Amino acid sequence: MRKVLIAIALLGVVVAVVLWIKKGGERDAPATPGVTQNGSNVQVSPTKSVSTAPAQLFVTVSDAKGPLGAARVRIAPTHGEVSVLETKADGTAQTTLPPGEYSVAASATGHEPRDMPSFTLEPGGIEKIAITLADGGRVLSGTVTDVSGGPIAGARIDAAKLGGRARPDAAIATTMTGADGKYTLGVAEGQLLVAARSPDYAAQSRYVDVGPAGATADFALVPGGVIEGVVLDDRSKQPVGGASVTARRDSASIMLAEGVARTVTAGPDGRFRIAGLRPGAYELGAKAEARRTRSPTQVGLGVAEQVTDVQLLVGRAPIVRGIVVDDEAKPIAGAQIVTFGDLGSEDVKSDDKGAFALEGLSVGGHTLIALAATHVPAGPTNVVVADKDVDGVVLRMKKAGKLVGHVEPRQPGCEIAIEMDTGRPVNPTEMVSRGDSARVSDANGNFEIAPITPSKLEITARCASGDHGKTEVAWTPSIKDVVVAVTPGSSIAGKLVDGSGKPIAGATVAANVLTGTVHTTIINGMVTSGIQGITSAVGTYELKGLAPGKYRMTALERGQPLRSKQEPPTVTLAAAENKTGVDLQVDRPNGVIKGVVTGPDGKPLADAWVSVQQNLESLVRGAIGGGHGPGGPPPGPEGESSTVMVSDEGDESGGGTYPPALTDAQGRFEISGLPHLAFDVIAEAQAGKLRGRAEGVMPDATLAIKALGVTSLSGIVRGPKGPAALFTVSLEGPTQTQRSFTDGTFSLGRVDPGTYVIKVQSTEGNGQISTVIAPNTPSTVDISLVANSVVVGTIVGPTGKPMPDVPVIAIDDKDDGRVSISVEGPPPTSGPDGTFRIERKAGKAIVVVLGMRPPVMKKVVLEEGKTFDVGALQIPEGEPPKQP
Repeated sequence: MRKVLIAIALLGVVVAVVLWIKKGGERDAPATPGVTQNGSNVQVSPTKSVSTAPAQLFVTVSDAKGPLGAARVRIAPTHGEVSVLETKADGTAQTTLPPGEYSVAASATGHEPRDMPSFTLEPGGIEKIAITLADGGRVLSGTVTDVSGGPIAGARIDAAKLGGRARPDAAIATTMTGADGKYTLGVAEGQLLVAARSPDYAAQSRYVDVGPAGATADFALVPGGVIEGVVLDDRSKQPVGGASVTARRDSASIMLAEGVARTVTAGPDGRFRIAGLRPGAYELGAKAEARRTRSPTQVGLGVAEQVTDVQLLVGRAPIVRGIVVDDEAKPIAGAQIVTFGDLGSEDVKSDDKGAFALEGLSVGGHTLIALAATHVPAGPTNVVVADKDVDGVVLRMKKAGKLVGHVEPRQPGCEIAIEMDTGRPVNPTEMVSRGDSARVSDANGNFEIAPITPSKLEITARCASGDHGKTEVAWTPSIKDVVVAVTPGSSIAGKLVDGSGKPIAGATVAANVLTGTVHTTIINGMVTSGIQGITSAVGTYELKGLAPGKYRMTALERGQPLRSKQEPPTVTLAAAENKTGVDLQVDRPNGVIKGVVTGPDGKPLADAWVSVQQNLESLVRGAIGGGHGPGGPPPGPEGESSTVMVSDEGDESGGGTYPPALTDAQGRFEISGLPHLAFDVIAEAQAGKLRGRAEGVMPDATLAIKALGVTSLSGIVRGPKGPAALFTVSLEGPTQTQRSFTDGTFSLGRVDPGTYVIKVQSTEGNGQISTVIAPNTPSTVDISLVANSVVVGTIVGPTGKPMPDVPVIAIDDKDDGRVSISVEGPPPTSGPDGTFRIERKAGKAIVVVLGMRPPVMKKVVLEEGKTFDVGALQIPEGEPPKQP
């Protein structure tokens, strides 16, 4: 995985806190372990036989006036291909489907899309669903072509509005392109994720801002390749039906790039087919209950190439067993177990006795939390998987309830947000358990938020009508209804223009509250923080329902900052004040990166795939810098702290990406429509055998990229007592990845040439070495581990009482006056007695208690093999931090 780079060069002493929450271990992994798939000695039961008798689905779509003809019905199984139906004049559509769990959504021009609760089709069963669409919606249109400009007929267009955590809504609008490649689709207004898919082409998706005038989204698709094969048991060599097969792109992409994984389900005969893959190299792996592949299988694809007869061998993998309990050690039934750190891991639920079993986890470290409607996680639990089952894992949760309330006067469309005063630092896993931080009141003004723990709450309502309200309550489950009184709020209105003064339509304007700390949230590559609205066809905007206070204004497109042409305006609002004429001037996203790709011999490479990937540091700088862009001035006075939460929730569609390009016969490429932020440019050719890059490129640039042959890196890792039993290797260089290995040896394939720092972490110690890897020349290293240091201590409150479940970490002390904190996954927390234990390398470090504004910190000097007791770290007196 590419290292999260947050070294924000702001003036003064700055604390940049970044929480990297990444569910399901969707890790970019451009290097491949070179491990032989050995046979297993464990007997595995054959796949169970289940009925596959088809079921019937009948769908009726109507609006307030009656049946709707020509409406689109999107039917999506939990696993498998989406199907699209069109209703007849009487509003009906029907189809035959295999049994299983499905979701259904409907859309029609002039209407708001709507989805229905998921349902299960029983073998031979009949299901009838009626969907009523509300009038409204906006028009999204465009054209889908191939890279030569020819129209693509029958391509499926999916469009979903993004929710509070930049997650696509389940109400997905769908249509198909006509013979001319054009489409028109009725969608919701707001920020949308739009995707174009065709069986013979690699899919593309992007974020689109849809305002009152609608929007246009055109796609140019590249012919896709196909990988076919079969999943076999590694001992019996018999087909494994129903196995989950994942193909991951082998490219040095980062979180903000296009999707990197495709997953399909093998048929009863174990055979699978993955189509619509872009050119390059892929790593294939399979899982089937407690069996999984020992290591990925590499497959290279050229443009529109088909690779067949791939065999994936699956064998018995360790099982992790445990129990979910509450704060009184009582078991919790039906809790969902979420795994961080494993590709393709499937969430499971605890049984009636709170017990659970996770099958087929990969070798290495994993972080587990439990989610439930009636409880919140007390903190993450870490487990290490090697060659044996892991038993006795305990996931702790705290009792919680459901907050029920309404706005007064009652009205729909009020966004409800909460800030909590729990009396302790906020545990990020509690934020994960609640999902979206905002809820919207229904037609009767009602809202619900769950799960939530008893605490002092500040509840804010911001309504589509422009009303605003806030109330404070010491909430307990005994409170049956919380009333938020709303009155006319404040507003900010103005215009968004480019450097020439021309209006910019369909972009986003955000108002960010200015306090002592700048808080930025980036989810799936989108800046989601701030109160946001979309500009009209003439570039105007209005943000309504605002509370009194001071705001900084910024502009975004596709969720990314637009570079400001002048100092971004700040606005101070009094109660019920309406500020107008707040105009913003920005650079249009019209940047171009072009150039030539050559091979190792210096000759131009035709059909090389060139993509641009968002530079995370540049995005964070622009986001917290008020749209100044890279190198711009800080977002506030000297000493102001900055908190950034970066979350990647494993969206395979990779929304927000910029269309890639194929080089022509002279090796030339051009990618346009880019914002003026830094990008990494990656070129791949010859089915992934050649790769080249240019990092930190600003539009408008002309590049010469030489693609060189990838190679392999292997090594030996020695602990104090011999070969390291279990360890994790991290590469920092042109290829960035992190993998776990056993038995003292490791092997990584398809590594780009260049200069690297290789880091090894394990319970036996830490090691690090630098090396230079030449093209097409395998490299070998020998790394000796140095014994770890241990930091222990206790988190206490203002009165000295120990505080459990408080997130605490230790980071490197660079002694440069700046503190940069990067946390991948849920951070560790203090135990029930407030104590904590952190194992890390020796040297200068800073122990940081997260969840505070700013964090509580203590500098330490750690010695090899020794334990350092920092004593009591006290949370200061005063109002605890507020987090959504």
